[in-house]
Amino acid sequence: MSQTAARLLGLLSLLMVPRTWSGTELADRLEVSPRTVRNDIGALRDIGYVIDGTRGNEGGYRLSPFNSAIPPLPLDSDEAVAVAVGLHSGLSCIIGGMEETSARALAKLEHILPAAVRTRVHSLAHFTVPVTGNQPMPIVEPGLIVSLIDHCHRHERLRFRYLPEDAPGSQPTEELHLEVEPYRLVNRQHRWYLLAFDPTTNDWRVFHAERISPKTPSGLRFEPRPLPARDIGDYVERHSIGPRWRHSATVIVMAPAAEVKSMIMPAEGTVEPVDDDRSLVTIGGQDPTTMALALARLEVDFAVVDSSELRDSLQTLADRLGRAAEQNKAVGQPDRPSDISG
Repeated sequence: MSQTAARLLGLLSLLMVPRTWSGTELADRLEVSPRTVRNDIGALRDIGYVIDGTRGNEGGYRLSPFNSAIPPLPLDSDEAVAVAVGLHSGLSCIIGGMEETSARALAKLEHILPAAVRTRVHSLAHFTVPVTGNQPMPIVEPGLIVSLIDHCHRHERLRFRYLPEDAPGSQPTEELHLEVEPYRLVNRQHRWYLLAFDPTTNDWRVFHAERISPKTPSGLRFEPRPLPARDIGDYVERHSIGPRWRHSATVIVMAPAAEVKSMIMPAEGTVEPVDDDRSLVTIGGQDPTTMALALARLEVDFAVVDSSELRDSLQTLADRLGRAAEQNKAVGQPDRPSDISG
């Protein structure tokens, strides 16, 4: 790479940091004169980058967020591998339609990488194995994700049709027509949620993104209000619209809430303190067996309060494990894995 090209890439890397750089700062960083910086800024503009410049003591240069085209992107080896990781993930992601796009982008990236970096990317593909979950996840179109984020950024009301999730055994729910103030798009437990303020109910609401169908035109702009919580991820987890699980049950666990929270994942249940030594757990899952397995991981005693199905699943699991333990006693344990004959 020529010295000029390397300097331009270094300048572009600095400008990609979201701040305003003075000409003196850029010159010091690149170890060139302010005149060279001005010339290089002009060269970057000539190849398509939109770089805003302002005069005065507070002036400087800043890469515009409104670049309409995507000129060449400078990446060092670590950055290139990080992008490749994201693209490999996109081949089996939960945003519908991104698999083909990710594959095309990954092919282009690999084509322009230096040989050493290309080898690292190929090793990534060879030695990593994606594991598909055993439960189907809702697919969200990429255009919808972009639209929702854009509404949040512009502080523009979102008008949309919404189909609430039906509870098991209930009658189908009618489609809703809503207009809300969108604030955050949250990806949690492999699902996308929109946090919004509903002026009609004067309250915060959480919507499943895959059930949103935006209308056009959008609503009026709004003045942002303070968010309902500091931890938005936790707030969304606790206020998601619709049933979280197909089956759920209440369980008393003989341990403090702080200890129990370290044993149960947020997707499996919620934990509340009863007293200093006991916790109230709402456990959930697609079936009682899944719930029983989650409880079986607990290292403390517990009692099911309100689900005969969960009690039956726990008994079935206990019987199966008991039989396995008795069989192991009968045959004995091999000293080494190699002792197990095929």
